[in-house]
Amino acid sequence: MADSCSADISKYRALKIGVLSGGLSSERDISIRSGNNIFNALSNLGINSVIIDVDRNISDTLATEKIDLAFIALHGKYGEDGCIQGLLEIMGIPYTGSSVCASANGMNKFLTKKILMASGIPVPAHVELTGDINTLKKQIKTELGFPVILKPMEEGSSVGVELIHSENEFDSRFISYTSEHPCSFAEKYIKGTELTVGVIGNKNDITVFPILELRPKNEFYDYEAKYTKGMTDFIIPAEIPQDLTEKIKDLSVKGFKALGLSGVARLDLMLDDKLNPYFLEANTIPGFTETSDIPAMAQAVGMSFEELVVKIMDCVEFNK
Repeated sequence: MADSCSADISKYRALKIGVLSGGLSSERDISIRSGNNIFNALSNLGINSVIIDVDRNISDTLATEKIDLAFIALHGKYGEDGCIQGLLEIMGIPYTGSSVCASANGMNKFLTKKILMASGIPVPAHVELTGDINTLKKQIKTELGFPVILKPMEEGSSVGVELIHSENEFDSRFISYTSEHPCSFAEKYIKGTELTVGVIGNKNDITVFPILELRPKNEFYDYEAKYTKGMTDFIIPAEIPQDLTEKIKDLSVKGFKALGLSGVARLDLMLDDKLNPYFLEANTIPGFTETSDIPAMAQAVGMSFEELVVKIMDCVEFNK
């Protein structure tokens, strides 16, 4: 299947590439699916590669495998938050995706909002879930209103995201939710059009994929809607006005740069009923499963999965 890729892969012929997947987070199963697809793509191209299940002995495994490049397919804690990136930096192994700092910032949804806001990028109103419940409830009613979305600060794949419809429901969920997710926040619920934008590149060369419109069969784009075939309709390109398309693409590139991202990333946003965009979060290592957004976006512009994998590797700065 090597002829399905028109990209130049000559510089990878002499390298051993380790696909890092699995990991220790709640998104382990998704990571395994992503990693297997990336490993198969590299194998199809005839590139020497090995799939590595990341556990607490990962430093020993990396020392044994002696890889020249790490293709990170880890999702969630220890994979997207700068931890594995820091280890790879110490071991002198180049890796795909964003730096230690950018990964840490991108993983924290609350911090991401602050960075985007400081760059003039609109985000939904939000309140950190800390302190007295009655004070919080009053603040949420005043600043956000009900229904409201509850989110953990550092989870992906919509893990822990809940739509709370009323004050009474908030009362009943608050203690157990904040116990399960100590670092979390409430976000204004925007009922409208869900969009996601794929951006690929580094500081020297950035490309934006066609905007993807998501139409989940569930009440919102939750874990089930993300990873179950048929639970979400993908509309590529999104059915929105052209001038709005260009505005969102420009804001996405601005956000990508503000967060210091590299490789491929995905920025999620909502359009309200007046077509105002509000950016929700950034995903520094998007999924590569059969139902994931980035492969669908790449396919929409005629880029094969193999070409996508190579383009991500092309973003790595080997001499840093």
